[in-house]
Amino acid sequence: MPDPVNSAADSPLSGARRWPPITRERAEDVVRWAAVLLGCSIPVSTAADNVLFAFILLCWIVGGGYPAKWAAIRRNPAALAALVLFALHLIGALYTIGDGHDLREALVKSLRLLLIPALMPLLREAQWRERGLAAFLGSMLVTLGLSYLLWLGVLPANTWLVGSQVDPVAFKGHITHNVLMAFAAFLFAEAALIANAGRRLALVALCAAAAVNVLVMVPGRTGMVVLLVLFTYFLYRHLRAKGIVLAIAALGALAVTVAASPDIMLHKRVALAKDEFQQWRSGVLPESTNSVGLRLEFLHHTLEIIHDHPMLGVGTGGFAKAYADRAGKGAALTRNPHNEFLLYTVQFGIAGFALLVGIFGMQWWAAARLPGHFEQAAARGLVLTLMVASALSSTLVDHTEGLFFAYISGLLFASYSNHVRPRPDRLLPATPCR
Repeated sequence: MPDPVNSAADSPLSGARRWPPITRERAEDVVRWAAVLLGCSIPVSTAADNVLFAFILLCWIVGGGYPAKWAAIRRNPAALAALVLFALHLIGALYTIGDGHDLREALVKSLRLLLIPALMPLLREAQWRERGLAAFLGSMLVTLGLSYLLWLGVLPANTWLVGSQVDPVAFKGHITHNVLMAFAAFLFAEAALIANAGRRLALVALCAAAAVNVLVMVPGRTGMVVLLVLFTYFLYRHLRAKGIVLAIAALGALAVTVAASPDIMLHKRVALAKDEFQQWRSGVLPESTNSVGLRLEFLHHTLEIIHDHPMLGVGTGGFAKAYADRAGKGAALTRNPHNEFLLYTVQFGIAGFALLVGIFGMQWWAAARLPGHFEQAAARGLVLTLMVASALSSTLVDHTEGLFFAYISGLLFASYSNHVRPRPDRLLPATPCR
């Protein structure tokens, strides 16, 4: 009697090709590719972000191996800090003054913090971190090219791009666009230092194009400040005291150029900020177009809320109600104070402020234990980007900025080790210099 198993395998219906069995490693590769695609989608598509993020997080939760996952988290301070910050949101839910909608929205947004520990086991191997970083930078290059085409009038405004010739952004608003572009410019600069001659020239050109895009073309003041801070750090990192002197000289030259060039975007944004501040200072209630005036008004009432609730705050998602109660009728209302440090302080009191500062400080410290100088620079550049942006907007509750922080954190700190000694000038090879 023929063997039924072998007969089935040898029958014409089985086909000439046998598909390999689905192993755990193959399943993990699927999730790893989803992580790579997430790096590509963050600068481009909110819908794709949500699908990929939900898939990665679900796989992490149902994938089992919890003792090993917890052991890895305990050994990685960046992952541990993210979990502590997420736990703070759960605790704040127990005493929040916010309604059910605000609470659910705040908790859903805080889930992005879980992406940091979820990515780390997926991106342990250098090749996957390289692919993720390449995907992010590739999307930023597409964004940069489209921005230039809009600005030059080559590409007309249309329904699939959000910008115009006056505000030449591709997929995101100008605040988000400039923050991400400033970070990309910093990465290009760091990569240029350790690339060969031919690639170095291309990276310098990309860095310059991204910097011009932020400072001259796109009217996002937060990103402008981020870019100036990042390049001050870049000069200090590589030249120390000479770098600080050079940065001061460069900033002075930039200030003179801006003052003498009323037609460039940076001059217009500085002048507008000054006018908006004077309008607010005169006691006139700021209009919706008065960005500086609104932010100062938000700051005023937010500090009053903190004064009333200094220890525990108003709970997770409680800001909107607390602000509406404090500001009163007729005032412009907001769901966040456009300052992440203040938002955490309002919701969770002194502990919230301390933990948010702590996660940035932990990442700065842990960056020194990444395996290469490029990774160290990128990690500390990320910390500076988020700290500066968080002082000017509510970054972690904004979809793109919050996901960007979690994604790049998970990617870079996946290689953290207490015992590693940095290898000189190791660059993630899938960046554009490869």
